[in-house]
Amino acid sequence: MKKIYSIIILFLILFATSCVKDITETFDKASKVNQVRWNPTIALPLVYSNLSFNDLIEGTNANNYIKIQDDSLVNLVYEDTYSSGNAEDILSLEPQNYGDVFMFNSNQLDALNTFGEVTVNFSRTISYDGDGNELDKIWFKDGAITLNLTSSFEHNISCVLTIPESQKNTSPISLDISAPYTGVPIDVNSSFDLSDSEMDFTKTAQGHSEFDIEFEFTITKTASNPIKSVESITYSMEMDKQEFSKISGYFDDLEFENLSGSFQIPVFESSKNGFISIVEPEVKFIAESSIGIPIDVSFDRFDGENNLGNSLPLTKNTGNFDLLIPQALFEGEFVQDSQVLNNSNSNLIDYISNKPFLNYYTLIVKPDLSDMSRHWLLDTSKISSTIKLTLPLHGTLKDFQLEETKPFDLALENAEEIKEVLVRLYSENGFPVNVKTQLYFEDSITNTLIDSLFTVNPVVSKAALIDSDGNPVGVSSQITDVIMESDRVDRVMNANRVRAQAYLSTTTDNNGYQPDIKIYSDDGIMIQFGVQAEVLINQEL
Repeated sequence: MKKIYSIIILFLILFATSCVKDITETFDKASKVNQVRWNPTIALPLVYSNLSFNDLIEGTNANNYIKIQDDSLVNLVYEDTYSSGNAEDILSLEPQNYGDVFMFNSNQLDALNTFGEVTVNFSRTISYDGDGNELDKIWFKDGAITLNLTSSFEHNISCVLTIPESQKNTSPISLDISAPYTGVPIDVNSSFDLSDSEMDFTKTAQGHSEFDIEFEFTITKTASNPIKSVESITYSMEMDKQEFSKISGYFDDLEFENLSGSFQIPVFESSKNGFISIVEPEVKFIAESSIGIPIDVSFDRFDGENNLGNSLPLTKNTGNFDLLIPQALFEGEFVQDSQVLNNSNSNLIDYISNKPFLNYYTLIVKPDLSDMSRHWLLDTSKISSTIKLTLPLHGTLKDFQLEETKPFDLALENAEEIKEVLVRLYSENGFPVNVKTQLYFEDSITNTLIDSLFTVNPVVSKAALIDSDGNPVGVSSQITDVIMESDRVDRVMNANRVRAQAYLSTTTDNNGYQPDIKIYSDDGIMIQFGVQAEVLINQEL
C-alpha cells in the first residue's frame, strides 16, 4: 500500500518505484519481437512530470496533517485527542439501606383502646453514604425508594413517609402505605420513583450527607382484636438504582480515569537511520473540563519510540509538566488549561531527532481540592486532552534514510533478446534536499540480495540552492544514467521483492556546515525518464 506522508516519502516514491515500473514496461515491450537483426537502437520517452509540493500531496492522506502557513511554509501537524468517560462513571451512587423499630408507649395504646384510633409521628435523621464524599444535594435522573413495614399490631395501619428537604413536581417526596389487618402479621411494601426529584442534605446540624425522614402512623382498632402491652412497627427503606443528573458537595474521594493513549508521526514510519533537526518544533498540550471542580492533570509518561525500538522521554527543563484546569462555573461551560513545550523549555529537539514514529502518554488526573470549597458534577461532565505536535519543514537532514519494500515480478517472454537497457533520468529540483536512491532486488523466500539498480549510490537529484535565510532559489538539474546488461536482467527476473531505499540530506557549505532550509508549498520538481534498449529485433516496436 502506498502511503505518501511528506515530501520525503514523495521523493522516495517518485525516484525509486517509478524506475521499477518504467524499466519493467520497457523490458516487456522489447521482449515481444520474434526475429533477429543486430544493434538497432530504440528510444522510448516514458515519463514527464512537473509537480509542485501541492501537486505531490493532492489526493493523498498527507492532506490530513499538512498545514500551509500564510507565507507558504509547510508544517506537519499531528493531533491526538482523548476524552474520559462521563462523571456518572467516576462517581456512582451506592444503594442506601435504613431501618428502625418504632415502639408505641402506654399512653398511645390507651388512646387507641379508648378512641378506637390513634395517630403517632416519628422522625429520624439518617446519613447518606457518599463513599467518602460530603454530599450537599442530588438531582436524580433515575432511582427508586422502596419502603417495607412489618407490625405486631392486629389492627389496620396507614403510614405516610415524608422527606421534608426533597422535591418532586414542587412537592416533597412522600410515600403512602395502607395495611389493613387480615388475620396474618402485617408485611407491606411501597415504592417511589426518584427520577426528576432532588434531595437536599444541608439542613441537618451536620450540614451535609444527612436528611430527615418523618413517619405518620394511624392505627385503627379492628373489632375485638387485643391491644397488647407492647406494640411496634418496623420499617426498612432502600434507595437503589440511583443515577444523578447533577450532584454537589465536597468530593474528597473521586477516582478519575487516567488518560492514556498513543499516536503516530507518519513521516518517521519508514525512517531507518540518519539525522533530522527541526528549527522550531512545538508541542501544545490542552486539557479541557466541563466539571465544577478544579482538575490537576500531570504527565506520568510521554515517550517517543522510533522504528528501531529506541525510546526517549519528552522532558521539561524546569518546573512541573502538568496542567491545572479551573472549575467550570456554569453548567455546559468548558474550561481549559494549556502548556507549550519548545526548544527553549524542553528537550524537544532531541525528542524529534530520535524520529519518534510511536508516541505514548499517560496523564494522571486528580481533583484539586486545596481551596476546600464546594463543587458540583453533571452526569455528562468529562475531561478531555489534546496533544498537538507542529513540525515546520525548516531545519536540516543528514543521510536521513527511508525504506519501503514491495512485491516485484518481472516476467519476460524473450529475455534472451535483450542486450542492454539504459535508463536516463533528468530532473530539475526546486526542493533544497539532495536525494540518493537505490533499489535492491531480492528473493523473499531465502531473504537474499540478488542485484541492485545502481552499482553505486549516485545523487539522483541535487538540492536547489538556498539564500541566507534557507529559502530555495532557482532549481538544480541532474542527469543520471543506469545501464542494465542482459546478465543483470536475467538475475533481476529471479527477484520477487524490491526494496527501495533513499537517503536525504540538506546542502553543505564549503566548511561542512549545513544551514537550515525551508520547504514551501510552491516548491516543485520536474522529472523526465527516457529509456534506450539495444535488442535483437527485425521490426519497429
